[in-house]
Amino acid sequence: MRSLARTLLLLLLMTLIPSAAFAHASLIGSDPPDGALVMRAPAAVTLTFNEPVSPLTIRIVDASGRATAITDIRRDSARLILTPPSISGDGARVVSWRVMSADGHPVGGSLTFWIGQRGDASSLTVRSEDTVLRGAIWLARVVIYLGLFVGVGGAFFTAWIGPHDAAAMRRVGVGVSVAALVALALSVGLQGLDALGLPLSSLSNGDAWIIGVRGSFGHAVGFAASALLLAMLSFRLSPPLRRAMALLALIGTGIALAATGHAASAQPRYLTMPAVFLHGVSLAFWIGALLPLAFAMQGPRETAVSVLTRFSRAIPFAVAMLLASGLLLATIQLERLDALWTTDYGRVLAIKLALVAALLLLALWNRLWLTPRIGNGGRARRLMRRSIFAELVLAVAIFGAVGLWRFTPPPRALVVANDDFFTHVHAERAMADVTLSPGHAGPIRIAVQLRTPDERLLNAKGLSVTLSNPEAGIEPATAEAQPAGEGQWRVTMAAPVPGQWTLRLDILISDFDSLSVEAPVLIK
Repeated sequence: MRSLARTLLLLLLMTLIPSAAFAHASLIGSDPPDGALVMRAPAAVTLTFNEPVSPLTIRIVDASGRATAITDIRRDSARLILTPPSISGDGARVVSWRVMSADGHPVGGSLTFWIGQRGDASSLTVRSEDTVLRGAIWLARVVIYLGLFVGVGGAFFTAWIGPHDAAAMRRVGVGVSVAALVALALSVGLQGLDALGLPLSSLSNGDAWIIGVRGSFGHAVGFAASALLLAMLSFRLSPPLRRAMALLALIGTGIALAATGHAASAQPRYLTMPAVFLHGVSLAFWIGALLPLAFAMQGPRETAVSVLTRFSRAIPFAVAMLLASGLLLATIQLERLDALWTTDYGRVLAIKLALVAALLLLALWNRLWLTPRIGNGGRARRLMRRSIFAELVLAVAIFGAVGLWRFTPPPRALVVANDDFFTHVHAERAMADVTLSPGHAGPIRIAVQLRTPDERLLNAKGLSVTLSNPEAGIEPATAEAQPAGEGQWRVTMAAPVPGQWTLRLDILISDFDSLSVEAPVLIK
């Protein structure tokens, strides 16, 4: 038993020790900037993310719509430096990128820039999402949840609370666990297809399976498979090994859920990882208890009363842990209340909360009204079975809603993705595209691209940038920008407080000619 205790302690520590700072990957900058006009084809394209990422598939689409893979990719911390094949001709170019985020989810997007002259980029098509593949990923996830919560949770409840001779629960538990193992295996290939942007018909592609098992998703699959196998094994053992295996399976379920995903990878990880672990373990205990309780209602009266009494003593602690951890995770993911109805992630959360509320009301009715009457006769037990199966239906609906989060980045990630501020300044003799990165108070990198009103490259001799905020009592601060080629200039300045600032560009055309342009910029 000492060795078992040490094993359990080690598994718990694995969930509580924070690792590197992971978050949902977002593109926060690029060179050329999105929507920029350059006079010559760039030798390299740089994508800057909010965290280090692993490139999966990156393509450049030319003006005719022909896509060419970019394979010369260099990683520099959170930047990907792409060297595309030789680019010839003017017109629009779309760089379509797909990378693996640290949370184990593939993330994709695109940026457009023009060479020589602006034009229409609507004919350049970037790959759309595969609805059939998404449906398969969602269905596999729901089956996995059934295995972890019904199979593993049911094995734990049977081993620790009873009834221990529930043959029906053993058959159901093994059945859903086997189905979940099959879904886990398929999910590896489906993850790889999604990462590589391939359709479901390419499931036999070996590269998809190799990509699918990498990173945190592969770790989660390993823990989940171990939990399911331990749960099936526990049904065939006698105490105390049955309890030990079931407890290990329950811990493995929590670790699998905390190993990957949006919630577990959010900051601060020393809070979110244990919260996901506790959320998963408490939910597995609750949902896993439902079928054994329903089967117990069909047995002798003494057995039904005994099992229900022990469950009633334990479930308040599990529900309290479930609600507390869920509230913490929702607060971190949403960041603001209006995200609950203004974002896809928030709307899915709202659906989940409504289903959980219905589940809690039904459970409360069971506890306050039916439980005291179980020993009085068969009618109360029949009503309890029906109520329990209604709870199972609600639980499956919750699994379906949670499965949608695989495709909806949380609002905390969207805030990062929209962190830059872009403005276009148009004067009589010059135009400028200005990007402030990031667009909030503090040190700011300012990128400026200068052009003439007819969109030709403006070969300026010098550029100074001035930021001022008179309303905040901040006098103008001026810095000399450094040329970066192709009419582009770079400078780093500071905006110490949020608010509306005034940005002025003093452009030195020649030794005897200069001009100035101004524009308001919003610093968050």
